[in-house]
Amino acid sequence: MDGQLWIWIVVAIVVIAVIVAVVVYGRRAKIAANRKRAADLREKAQADAIGAHERNAEAARAAADAARAEKEAERLHREAIDKQNAAERANEASQNRLRRAEELDPDAGRRSEPDGAGDRRDRHDGETWRERDNDGNRRARDEDRGGEDGRRGPRP
Repeated sequence: MDGQLWIWIVVAIVVIAVIVAVVVYGRRAKIAANRKRAADLREKAQADAIGAHERNAEAARAAADAARAEKEAERLHREAIDKQNAAERANEASQNRLRRAEELDPDAGRRSEPDGAGDRRDRHDGETWRERDNDGNRRARDEDRGGEDGRRGPRP
């Protein structure tokens, strides 16, 4: 039995050697796979960093474009307000000239109807601003020039 014991010892040593070799080879393979995965991750991280840098640059360009657009919009808004104010001033000046012309023209109230009996209507609200008394003479309404007491507006 002594020969069989040696055979079992040799078989056990071989089995242990095979197990150790598999474990060592497995660790080396795992280490090599981890190195490869780490290299892939580093490469992807570098690509992501480049992409993030590009996106940051695009965001900065977009922010600059937005700031320029806001300034342009503000400029256009100011320009529109200025033009609106100028138009209002021109309209007011035109209305003042028309009122002055109506005040100076003795036939101003007779233009709307051929017989001259029509009242001039204010262009803004449609109310009569000049009326005629019983003799056909023009007179200002109390609301326009003030009543006997000098106040403007309708009488109480």
